[in-house]
This record gives sequence, C-alpha cells and structure tokens, in this order.
Amino acid sequence: MKNIIETLQDSGSFTAFLDLIRIAGMEPMLRERGPFTVFVPTDEAFSRVPKERMDEIRGDPDKAVLIMSYHVVPGSLTSEELRSMTTIRSNLGTDLVIRSSDKGITVNGVAIVEADAFCTNGVCHAIGAALVPPSIDVVVP
Repeated sequence: MKNIIETLQDSGSFTAFLDLIRIAGMEPMLRERGPFTVFVPTDEAFSRVPKERMDEIRGDPDKAVLIMSYHVVPGSLTSEELRSMTTIRSNLGTDLVIRSSDKGITVNGVAIVEADAFCTNGVCHAIGAALVPPSIDVVVP
C-alpha cells in the first residue's frame, strides 16, 4: 500500500489536483502525515473549470491552500462510514455536507465517483467536481 500522494500519482487521473496540492505546499502533509480522508476531483472534473479560474488559483498559493484544505478531512473515513454521517469537518475548519442514497454518496452535492482508495495514511474518494469553500470568491463548477 502507498501513501496518498503516491496512490494519486499512480492512478494518473488526478494530475490537476496534485498540481494544486504542490502549489498549496500540502504535498509533505499528504505524503507523511495522517490519517486523512481526501475528496479528490478527477482531471475530468478540473477540465470543466475555466482556464482563467485555474490560472488564478495556480497563481495564488494562499487561495490554493484554502481550496485544497476544503478537500481534506482529518481521519480515515470509508464510504460505509460516510453513509452514516451528515456533516464532517474539513481541514479548513468548515463543514462538508454528506448525503447518502441508493444512488450513492455526495459531498456538498458532488457525487463520489470512485470510493475507498485505501492508502497507508488514509483513504481517497474520487469526486466529480471540485469543492468550493464558502469563503472563496472563485466559482469552480
């Protein structure tokens, strides 16, 4: 089993997320510490974000930290555990709303498209769109 960063690198489907994690300076944390639950937008999800918005985020490490911290939750939460929750607190200190139905699990209305990628320091869940913290003035679809 590999750490969160290695797991995401090996998949090849999360290069935009990893790029933003590096810009935010969070790579060492997700490589060496934990456990964490990470909600990871796919590259396909990031491809729907306007280029100007991505450039803006990439050019502002502080904004990248806020956005990326909103995708990370302390502790290792499996999809089964998420099904019994209604909110969880992100590393940003704000809540994420969890909903579960027979169609799957959503985080702030965004579907988990692939659940339970277990890592040595947590678990990753691929999601179909980027999460936007309530305090961020950038709209990320």
